[in-house]
Amino acid sequence: MTNHFSLRLFQCLALAALLVAAASDTQAQFDKIKKKIPGVGGGSSSSSSSGELDSVLSQMDSARVKFAYAQVTLSLTDDVIRRQALRNSTKKSTGSQIEKDKKEIEALDRSIAEKRKLLAELGRQSGSGKYDEKTEQQVGNQLKADEQQRAEKSALVDQEIKDKQAREKELSSQDKDNYGKLAKLLFTAAKQEKEAIETAKDVKPRAESAASNTRNDPTSLANTQPKRLNNGMKSLNEIISEGPKHAAKLADVAKHLAKIGGIDLTDTKFQAKVVTDEDEIPTDW
Repeated sequence: MTNHFSLRLFQCLALAALLVAAASDTQAQFDKIKKKIPGVGGGSSSSSSSGELDSVLSQMDSARVKFAYAQVTLSLTDDVIRRQALRNSTKKSTGSQIEKDKKEIEALDRSIAEKRKLLAELGRQSGSGKYDEKTEQQVGNQLKADEQQRAEKSALVDQEIKDKQAREKELSSQDKDNYGKLAKLLFTAAKQEKEAIETAKDVKPRAESAASNTRNDPTSLANTQPKRLNNGMKSLNEIISEGPKHAAKLADVAKHLAKIGGIDLTDTKFQAKVVTDEDEIPTDW
């Protein structure tokens, strides 16, 4: 009986040892897999990779939001000047043209109100390193609508600026002040855009490397960032290719409006300021 009991005890202890060994091996395998998953593994290489990706995404967002700020600023300025041009032409119009101009002015009023809110929000986000998805969508919708009437709007705006420069001495002090404020708004936006271009150039190689690592990593499906990274890459390319031309346009319009407003944008006393509140945006003429 004693021998039988001893045999049973030995068998139980052996089975327990096998179970412990199997559990240890399973845990070891799990730990190896976990370390390969970005943001999950506790290893230093995993933490480093995740930190680098977060840094890349933050810099990408910073460039994108500043670029959007510049785009919306120029679009808003175009709307304000176009509205002024239509108001002036309406005084000389008759019949059905007056009604048409009135409807266009009302549409511009709505567009200006929307862009003022959007610009203030972009200003708030420009210092945060985050580009809100909802705001990004609003920017896209606004710029898409502008694209459909770019030629007509651009011609009218250019003509209005020429007329104001030609009649500069006839303008009221309030009109000059308004144009001067717009010039300052554009000047700041141009600086934002230049910063966006420099950031985009700096971060693009790192973003490409991060995107390549994500594609080649079999555990990348566990990472929640690939879509944001891919969308950001498209924006970086646009900023680098279109940014310089757009920044030049901003600076040129700012120069003409500054002349009308009688201000010197090169004055060292002038400090560029990103607007973060609607009340800071000069559109209520």
